[in-house]
Amino acid sequence: MKQNKKLAIAVVIAIVLSIIVFGPVLGRLNQRLAVNKKLKQELVGLETKLEVLEGIDKQLINERVNQMEEVFPSQKPVVEILSSLSNLAAKHGLTFGGVKLRPGELAAEEEKPGNAKYKSSSKLLDISFGFEVGGDFSTVLKFLSELESTSPLMRIDNVGLTIKTNPLFENQATAVIASIDVTAYYQAAPELLGSISQPVKLLSKGEELVLNRLFGFTLFESVLPVARTGKADLFDFGLSALPAL
Repeated sequence: MKQNKKLAIAVVIAIVLSIIVFGPVLGRLNQRLAVNKKLKQELVGLETKLEVLEGIDKQLINERVNQMEEVFPSQKPVVEILSSLSNLAAKHGLTFGGVKLRPGELAAEEEKPGNAKYKSSSKLLDISFGFEVGGDFSTVLKFLSELESTSPLMRIDNVGLTIKTNPLFENQATAVIASIDVTAYYQAAPELLGSISQPVKLLSKGEELVLNRLFGFTLFESVLPVARTGKADLFDFGLSALPAL
């Protein structure tokens, strides 16, 4: 009986010693196994991401990024707006002027109290402005039709027309001055691209349709004109070339 009691005590002591000695070792082993399993899962995800990235056409992505920046810029497109409007007016033979631009703060960053710098917002931003174009009524309509498909992205808010000729004369073109209020949009690029372990998010069908539509926008070189665009004298209609009576 005593021997059985001593044997039971020895077994209990052995178990306690095993827990004390081997418990931390088993705990560390379980942690390493869990970490190893997690790393294997991350490796599979990274290999899948690498396969997707290697299958992407780099030239196509570069073209899409450049097109997106032209149409939907990441910075305030003041120069681009003026250049596009003047070039579009010249394309249709219209005069362009009377610009009323409200660009807001022109600086990308500004110092603030506490040496904290202003960070670009991820929200959709806009610039409201007005301008005037002059010319034949039908040509002005063509200008307005193409305006909302010209980069950078703009939306016509209001149009006012001033007729400069008598519309009752059938042999005379209807010359007008159009006062147009427009809003242009831009959005700062994201500051963070996310974790490297995040999977590649491909474009949906709807996003592909929108992106393909952007490729149909009219693009102009961002150079401001140094001379008048359009006709030299909008309402002359060739009368200055007639011989004196």
